[in-house]
Amino acid sequence: MSHRRREEDSWPSFNEIAEAAASGTGKGVRIAVIDSGIEASHPRLADLSIRDAVRFEEKGGSIEVIEDDGSDGFGHGTAVADIIHRFAPEAEIGSFRVIDARSLSRTHLICAGVREAIRRGYHVLNCSFGCRGMAKFILPHKEWADEAWLKGIHVVAACSNSGNDEAEWPSHFASVIGVDLADTPGDEIFYRGDHLVSFSAKGENVEVAWLNGSIQVQTGTSFTAPKISAHIARILSVYPGTPPSTMYSLLASVAEPWHPGLSPDW
Repeated sequence: MSHRRREEDSWPSFNEIAEAAASGTGKGVRIAVIDSGIEASHPRLADLSIRDAVRFEEKGGSIEVIEDDGSDGFGHGTAVADIIHRFAPEAEIGSFRVIDARSLSRTHLICAGVREAIRRGYHVLNCSFGCRGMAKFILPHKEWADEAWLKGIHVVAACSNSGNDEAEWPSHFASVIGVDLADTPGDEIFYRGDHLVSFSAKGENVEVAWLNGSIQVQTGTSFTAPKISAHIARILSVYPGTPPSTMYSLLASVAEPWHPGLSPDW
C-alpha cells in the first residue's frame, strides 16, 4: 500500500525507506526501457506487464513512432527488462526501441524515444546507453534530461564500461542517477558521493534473458542500471510522487558505502 504524507509531515525515516527499498513491488510505477526492444514472448517475461511497445524510424526528414511487434533486435533490451522485472515484479514496463540489431543508434532517435516516454507518463527512464563526443551530440540529451527533472521523472543511466571517470552522457549529468559496475556477489547497491556517477551494483556475470527465449551471462554497466531503476520503482510504489532530488538522497541513505575493493579487475 502506498503512503501519502501531508505537506507539513517530514519525509520517511531511514527505516521506512529501507523497508520500501527491500519490499516494495513497483506496483503503480511505469518504467521506460529506452533500448533495443523487448522480446515479449520470452519465458522469463511471461507475467510481465508491457504497457507500450514502440519503435522509431526516420522517414522524409521526420521521425515516426510505430507500434512495435514485441520483439528485440539485439537482446539488450530484453536483458534490461528481465532485471527490472526480477527486482520490481509489479512495475509496468514500456519498450521504446531506439537501438538497432548492431547495438547502435543515433542521437535524434534516442531523443525521440525518450520524449515519447515522457509524453506517455513514465515515472522512470532506464538508459543503458551512453554518448561521447561533440557538444552537438551531447546537448540534445541535456535538454531531455532537464525536462525529465523538471517534470519529476527519474532518469537512470549506465556509465561507460571503461569506468566512471570516462565522461559519458547522460550518466554524467548531475540531474541523472548515474550507475557503475561493482564486483560483488550480492544484490546490494553501493554509493559514493564524490563522483557524478554515484551508484553501483553487481554487473559481472549476470544471468539475463536474451534473444529467442535464451539465457545468457553478461557483464557490463548496462546490467546494473536496471537494478537501480527497480529500486527506485520499489520506493515509488510505497511513496509515490517522490521527486528526483529527494530520491537521490533516499537511495544514498539505504545504499552500502562504496569501497575500492568493488572496482572490477578486468
